[in-house]
Parts: sequence; structure tokens; C-alpha cells
Amino acid sequence: MSLQFRGQVISTEREDGTSLMAPDVLIFRYPKEQITSKSLFIVQPTENCVVVIQGQVQAVLPPGTHNIQSPQNPLSSFMSRFRYNQLPFDTVALFVSTTRHEVRIQGKSQTDDLVPLDYEVAVYYRITDPSKLVINVQFAGAFFKDGELASYLSPIIDQEVSSILNQVKLVDVYKKFGDISVAVTGALKQFLAELGVELISVRVTRLIPEDPELRRIIQLRDLGLEVEKAVRMGLARVLTEQGNPASVNMAIGTPYYPNLTTLVNLPQRLLQFSMGGKEVEKDEQDQPKGA
Repeated sequence: MSLQFRGQVISTEREDGTSLMAPDVLIFRYPKEQITSKSLFIVQPTENCVVVIQGQVQAVLPPGTHNIQSPQNPLSSFMSRFRYNQLPFDTVALFVSTTRHEVRIQGKSQTDDLVPLDYEVAVYYRITDPSKLVINVQFAGAFFKDGELASYLSPIIDQEVSSILNQVKLVDVYKKFGDISVAVTGALKQFLAELGVELISVRVTRLIPEDPELRRIIQLRDLGLEVEKAVRMGLARVLTEQGNPASVNMAIGTPYYPNLTTLVNLPQRLLQFSMGGKEVEKDEQDQPKGA
């Protein structure tokens, strides 16, 4: 008897107390074969339920308990209008989350001096019009999640980020965090409003060169080193990892000649010495025999 009653309840709560609405789930499509005219819709406080019948949104059920056969229920009004004794088989119940969500979108761009950059933008939002979201997104499975919404937002964010980064040099990139946030916020706010989503805020969480060596050089520069010294220290680290003894010389900025004799080949019978600041060259044959 309890199992039969449980089968008539349309809800995102499982029998063991867990929920089908995970933190990253925006929409859950309830199996339509379990929806009947005797079903009891139970909508949780963090959800709305959008009921679609024959391809049209017929009701948006707020949190609470909804009996289809109740005279005040919009679904019963639908059935009486068309003189249906029961809900058509083509009835879909879509549970939509109304809590605050976050999605992080990553991409690549480049500066005016052709330096590749990796960026990450965090977008915070909540759904305010569930029926509008259901109408404007497509998904094949039972769930529509944050990551799928990110695929809608990624081209817009990439366009706004690149429109700013492509016009600045690398040295000025980190002065543009505010401009990037403003540009992305303006574009996303208009787009998400068309989906029934309220944009809460946008934050640029990462903007770094793609090359790890260049990232380290910039970090050393920001610590107070001159650019030339920062480059030397970066190269010295690479040489150290390779086990090259020239790493110390690279770090302090002095030449390193490991095998000077192989670089400078002097004639065996030619002597070079300094006397009074003047260089004198003599052949060994011209020296006295007693020398």
C-alpha cells in the first residue's frame, strides 16, 4: 500500500532521504511514464516545477504540495477545459532549482604583443523565471547542469575578454581586471535575462601567461627585481634543473668559461706576458741559452 502511494508522488526526494537535485543541477526532468492524474506533486523549498503538456507550459508550481485533481490547480483547469479525464501521456514535469549557483569558465586569449594568456571567469547567478529557462535550453538526458549552461556562456565571455586583452601589452594586462569584469557583466546580464536567469556577480579569478617560465619571470618582477635580473633568475632555475654548473653564473650575471684552453689555442712556442703595461712577444729561440 505504501509503495503504491509512493509511486503516485512526484518529487525530487528519494525514499532514502537523498535528493535528485545535486548542487550543480539546474533542471531535472521527471520520468513522464510515472506521471498520472492521481499524482501528487511535492515541490521542495529550493525548487519550482514546470509542467509541460503537449509542448506548452501549463503551470509553474511553487514550493508546496499540489494535487492535480484539486479544482484550484492549474492542471485540473487544463483537463476540464479540454474535457480530459486524465493527464495526457505527453506530460513532462521539470523541477528547476532556484538557489544560487556558480560556474567557472576557462579559455585562452592573447595580448597585443601576441603573448598567449589563460583566463578563468567565475559567474554567480540564480534562476528567477523557470518557465523561460525551460523554453530556451535543450538537453537530452534527465539533468541540465551548470556545466551545460557554461557552454552557452563561454562564447560570450571569450568575445568580451579578447576584445580587451587583444588591445593591451603584457605589462598592462593586470591593470585591466576591472574593465574585463565590467565588459563580461554587461554582456552576460543581457543574455541571461533572456533565459530567465538573474546575474549576481562576475569575478575574474585567473589571468596568467600560458608559458610557465614567463609566469615565473613576471612573479619575480613583481617581487621587485628588474626585468633583466628576473629573466636571468628564470634561466638560472632552468639550468639548475638540468644540472648545468653555469646556473650560478647566470644568476649573478657573470660569464662562465668551463674549458678556456679549448676556446683559446695559442702557439706552443709563443709566450705572452705583460711588462709595464705593454705586451711583449718573443720567440723562445731568441732567448739566451743560459736563460
